[in-house]
Amino acid sequence: MRPLIALSVLLSVPVSVAQAQSLQEALALAYRSNPTLMGEQANQRAVTENSAQARSGWRPTVSINMDASYQQGPYSSAYGLGSVTSNAAEGYLSARQTLYSFGHVANQVRAADARSRAEGHALRLTEAQVFTRAISAYMDVLRDRYVRDVRQADLNMLQRQVQLTTSRYNLGGAPSEQVTKTDVEQAETRRRSAEVALTQARATLAASEALFEAVIGVPPRKLTMPDGLPGLPTNIDQSLKMAITFNPQLAQMKETRAATRADIDTARSQWGPQIEVQGTFGTIGPASPFRGRDYGEQLAGTVSLVQPLYNGDLYNSQIRQARDMDEQARQNVEAARRNALQNVVTNWKAVENGIQAIKSGMAEVQSGEMTLKGYQLEYGYGLRSTTDVLYADENLRSAQVELASSRHDTIVAEANLLSAIGHLQAADLLPTMRHYDAEAKFQHARTRGWDPLQAPVSALDRTGW
Repeated sequence: MRPLIALSVLLSVPVSVAQAQSLQEALALAYRSNPTLMGEQANQRAVTENSAQARSGWRPTVSINMDASYQQGPYSSAYGLGSVTSNAAEGYLSARQTLYSFGHVANQVRAADARSRAEGHALRLTEAQVFTRAISAYMDVLRDRYVRDVRQADLNMLQRQVQLTTSRYNLGGAPSEQVTKTDVEQAETRRRSAEVALTQARATLAASEALFEAVIGVPPRKLTMPDGLPGLPTNIDQSLKMAITFNPQLAQMKETRAATRADIDTARSQWGPQIEVQGTFGTIGPASPFRGRDYGEQLAGTVSLVQPLYNGDLYNSQIRQARDMDEQARQNVEAARRNALQNVVTNWKAVENGIQAIKSGMAEVQSGEMTLKGYQLEYGYGLRSTTDVLYADENLRSAQVELASSRHDTIVAEANLLSAIGHLQAADLLPTMRHYDAEAKFQHARTRGWDPLQAPVSALDRTGW
């Protein structure tokens, strides 16, 4: 499926640096410095912290508390009047551990992990989008530089044609060689049109080079036409299967659906019993004057079991809400699946048509060049009119511009196809470069802050789920 695009027309591009800038080099620069991609990588790390935070529900919380109080005020009773003074200080260590949450924490962990994995796929999607923009920007500059050169060549040719037609009009000559004032004006009109087209081509190129610098991070140098992108599948059936398995948006929606299913169980688990143990150890005594021998130790422990019975339909409403969100997520999965398959079919056909257009365009340009040269030669012998020469020139320039557009559109379609099948990633395009490992960041977040109680408490909490 990979097209072999031969270069029949060289691009003459004025550059200040002799070294060529390949597409792979441009993609590497974008991968290292594109702010959109860098920001999404930071967001992925932030989202994975939700997995660590959810696991804190299985871990103990420990705190140290220091209190001091003084109170003086009137005191009255049935036996007399007077005043009372309170003067106390205490310090204690408090620890709290959830033993069983009826799967509430376990389901929160499931949801957080699924959303962390979904964010990993969102990062893959952003990476593919950045690479697509970078490839498109690269091909934009190549196309627009070529079009500018075509317009410049067209103007140069038409200036010579105007001079030749004007000279023949002024000199007269044999009837077969004579031209009219109309021929002169026709050539002059085409020359003016070529000037306008060249001005527009230069403006378009300036915009393309500015976009290139915004996406890649550096100005474009001398660019080289790529033969094609690596990793294209061999047939459309293989492409469709790869899209179902690897499309980043579809994978993101599937993980989001897994999270919403866990959200339903999280809401349901609120109706179950909660078992918690708490203990405190510390000392208490007079705050002033401070005398250590007057302080006594205190130790307390509590085991509590809480079973919700009624809460104004709050939990039931949250369950219904979670189920509706899950239905939305299910529909999003189906929408992403259809969109992925549509993109595969659309871009597969675009690549096929582009390859054929390139072959036809190259033949058309070659034929147009020969036709123009022949007409110019025959014009010198009076066998062709000015109109014939101008028409041949117009056909050639149109064919050259169409060829440049076909090359551009084919490579961009290849990028979109690879994106749809999940293979427009740094690992595919930049295999020798060190890549950002989203899975490693996620696994690190899952194991951060581990303590010995987590394993038995989490195993007990998952019972029944």
